[in-house]
Amino acid sequence: MRAVTTRSLLIIVLKSKKMKIWNGSFLTIFALLFLSVPATFDLTTPGFYTSHDGETHTARIAQYFQSLGDGQLPPRIAPTLYNGYGSPIFTYIYPLPYVLGSFVHFLHFSYTDSFKILMISGFITSGLFSRLWFKEVFGSEKAAFIGALYYTWVPYRLQLMYVRGSISELLAYTFLPLTFFCFGKLSKEGSIFWISTSAVSLSLVLLSQNLVALMTLPILAVYVLIIAKKRSSLIKSTASIIWAFMIAAVTYLPSLFERNFVRFDEIINIAYSTHFVTLSQLFHSPWGYGFDFPGTLGDQLSFQIGLAHIIVVIFATFLIIKKLLKRFVVDLPLFFLIVFLVSVFLMLDTKPNSYIWQHFKILHTIDIPWRFLGVTAISSSFLAAFVVKTQKSSAVFLLLALFVIVANRNHLRINEPVERTDQFFEQYQGTATQYNEFTPIWRQTTSPPEISSEKTHVLNGDAKVTNFKSDSKSIKFDANVQSQTAQIRIDKYYFPNTKTNLGEISFSDTKTKILEGEKDGSGLIIISLPSGFHQVSIKYQETRLRMFANYLTTISLSLALFLILKNVKRA
Repeated sequence: MRAVTTRSLLIIVLKSKKMKIWNGSFLTIFALLFLSVPATFDLTTPGFYTSHDGETHTARIAQYFQSLGDGQLPPRIAPTLYNGYGSPIFTYIYPLPYVLGSFVHFLHFSYTDSFKILMISGFITSGLFSRLWFKEVFGSEKAAFIGALYYTWVPYRLQLMYVRGSISELLAYTFLPLTFFCFGKLSKEGSIFWISTSAVSLSLVLLSQNLVALMTLPILAVYVLIIAKKRSSLIKSTASIIWAFMIAAVTYLPSLFERNFVRFDEIINIAYSTHFVTLSQLFHSPWGYGFDFPGTLGDQLSFQIGLAHIIVVIFATFLIIKKLLKRFVVDLPLFFLIVFLVSVFLMLDTKPNSYIWQHFKILHTIDIPWRFLGVTAISSSFLAAFVVKTQKSSAVFLLLALFVIVANRNHLRINEPVERTDQFFEQYQGTATQYNEFTPIWRQTTSPPEISSEKTHVLNGDAKVTNFKSDSKSIKFDANVQSQTAQIRIDKYYFPNTKTNLGEISFSDTKTKILEGEKDGSGLIIISLPSGFHQVSIKYQETRLRMFANYLTTISLSLALFLILKNVKRA
């Protein structure tokens, strides 16, 4: 009797098109939070876990925190990377994951827990932000819920958490829906509150992961063009985008105009060619925890878009074609369908696509073509929300919700736990990058020098070094020179505007000096001292460009936050 009753109830629910099974924002938010528990539960496993980038991201958090403690504001040099020789990595990369990670660690969480807390909170808030955006676009809680569910329960998002451990990409895709929401409100209302809020939300994406920003900024620009009702909306949106880059100037100005100080371009420009995928891999590739190998055979990493997401895109395509047959108009569903298809094309291992990547040099910065899986995630989730809004059927709503959960149920786990102490991350001596691309150009190879127990070396002359001390921004020691002159090498990388109390170190001092046993220029700091006793102090200082970027970011962010707080009651 009970089985018959249950079956009857299920049939009634599935056949009902008007039954209000979803009502109110509270239920939507509660359901998203509730479903975040199984999606992130395995991250609560004690200890760290194996992943592609999780260890290096956590090491960067530790290096960033130490640099802040040394008085670097903002941090530019990571003290123990490259076998303890230091790295200018923070001059060029997105700082927000490490700012947030340092803040969580400051609250007395371990570096491991800080990393996991960012992962979990990023997953949860991305669902809430995407729900906010889809509710604004479609005016439907059911559509907003399905869109947010498809945005979070997507293979690529779960891969970022459990396989790759890429906190930077995860955070960028966390703030992206918030950015679309804010620019949508700006287009409708045009107030100073939404101008400044849009600028801050976009800056969060820019400062979370520059590659995600590069891929999604053109999408945002076209999105604004489609939804803008007046010319004034376009002007205000353009002002917000410029304002966002001003807030992000602390990273983007050095990365654009001082990139010639590191080996970035010569390495990244050729990395993309071995990371295309096949169409079959996008439809189905086994879930794995290994790596993407050159070519398309033997990959141990899944590139699947997601079965539920592909089906919802097909469903949406028929609905969009049906609309276009009645009246051709470029609206948001059609736009995001195009975004989805273009993103798929840009990942494929085909001759036309290879030609595009070869001739559009800006794409080379996106070192891995299958990163566009993140773009397919946001476009397919928009189309999922569109399907639910268009169909208005409880059966469609329930089936789509159930399907995406069932299809991704086996992707919710770590590979294996490992033990990593705070000391491990604080003393991390790897390069914390895949290609060693932030090696200063004065070192003529990207391989770090071998670990040295002595931090100074007398290259010629007679000198004795004592009282050596160093942190992330300065080096101090005493030198007693007995000969007429002495040349001393310090085992730290040279970087422009490195100064001593005896004068600035010039490029020529470091270009041609050779490390013992090497054929390449060392790229290390070398100073010449006259006879006598010297208290040497060496400091990494900001160039004029970096100082300007620091002030521009501080002023732009402070102004935006002031205007947001001042006008929040009017919003």
